[in-house]
Amino acid sequence: MSGEQIKRGFTLLAIATFAAQMVIYIPQAISPNFFRDVIGMDGALNGYLVAIREVPGFLLIFVAALLLRQGLARAASISLIVAGIGYILFAGANTFLALIIPTLISSVGYHSWLQLQDALGLSLARSGEEGSVLGRFRSIGFAGTLVALIATFLILLTVGWVTGDLRAHQAPWLRGLYVATGLLAFFGAIVVVRFPIADDARAMARSAPRITWRKEYGLYYWLTFLDGSRQQIYFAFAPFVLVEEFQVDAQTLTLLMIVAALINWLTGSHIGRWVDRYGEKRMLTVGYLMHLAVFLGFALSRNIWLLYLTYLGYNFLFLFSIGTTTYLRKICRREDLAPSLAMGVSLSHLTAIVVPVIGATLWNRLGYQFPFLFGTVFIFISLWLTQKIDVDKQRITGAPLPATLRHASEEEIEADAPTLPGPGDGVIVQPVAAEGLVEADEPETSAKPAATGGGGE
Repeated sequence: MSGEQIKRGFTLLAIATFAAQMVIYIPQAISPNFFRDVIGMDGALNGYLVAIREVPGFLLIFVAALLLRQGLARAASISLIVAGIGYILFAGANTFLALIIPTLISSVGYHSWLQLQDALGLSLARSGEEGSVLGRFRSIGFAGTLVALIATFLILLTVGWVTGDLRAHQAPWLRGLYVATGLLAFFGAIVVVRFPIADDARAMARSAPRITWRKEYGLYYWLTFLDGSRQQIYFAFAPFVLVEEFQVDAQTLTLLMIVAALINWLTGSHIGRWVDRYGEKRMLTVGYLMHLAVFLGFALSRNIWLLYLTYLGYNFLFLFSIGTTTYLRKICRREDLAPSLAMGVSLSHLTAIVVPVIGATLWNRLGYQFPFLFGTVFIFISLWLTQKIDVDKQRITGAPLPATLRHASEEEIEADAPTLPGPGDGVIVQPVAAEGLVEADEPETSAKPAATGGGGE
């Protein structure tokens, strides 16, 4: 692609990322109270709904195999359209059973978007700056989250002030927010479909196979599998601990999410740069140790302010997942990236049904603390596997070389890329031309076996 195309790619993906984060976080803010106060669900029943929601994530590798044949940009656009349809359907639900279809549809959409967003972003990053680029896009996304949550908070605050009883009058407003979420998803789809794609990449997309499984990426597969298992615990039960056990209302929960988004907006670009500077191994180790503290906080604390702090902490730790994505980018072939990210998302949902059901059973029989104690098992294993990361030894033939080893001709590629907006961040990213994120018919060769410590074969 030309420098002008790359510049346009940055702008379009920034706008789509801003809108997509609004799409993801508005439902997160309102769903716990909508499910409890309008539908009549409890924490255990929410665990079962989460298990249903995560089924499309497990099947994502097959969904991606179909979508990616349309090209990366078009696939991302379709994923947002599907998500929008699902969220609009939430507005008409009145029972638990009526939530199932909207849950499945929206899940297909946003799970597909999450892995395609990173693939689009990495296509604009030069070697050695992957974390910085993803960090800036994370920061832009959380700016969108901040705007969406502030608007949601003000709407709920106004309804509560005017009516005097938010819970008695919130139902139509919550349903309206689901509709607004769907419309935002459609807007993001219109924007991202115009993302520039090189002609050769577009041609390859029509014929290339879309399922990638390589034993050399085994450590990445294991880390995403464990991350997904841990996330099921948090998403299914953390908000309901606050709502059901400590009677936190929709306004307070939304305010917490606003603070979390503000923290992530301010720190996203910094975390990305630290990944580039200190490496994935160190940053992921720090992240998992902090995850352990958060889970123990949810399990052992009865102080609501400490629980607020742990809630903010977990949302901040989402940024550390940049390290897992940049690790894959550094060891894999360029054409393997998008389908391998899809494979990672599928593996992260391998236990999506089992883990929430186990957590719901533990909640019912032993108390809300025990799903989080169960979740620490995944964190300890992730810490152990992270110590096996060695990019130099695990990089396969065809993977991008570090910036210091790249051929001089590669360094001569010029791209007039803009500075992405971020708090106090004026560093200009000069990406290489968009790399093909489609799988070519290449021989399955590698330089060295990956030192994964098992799995992934």
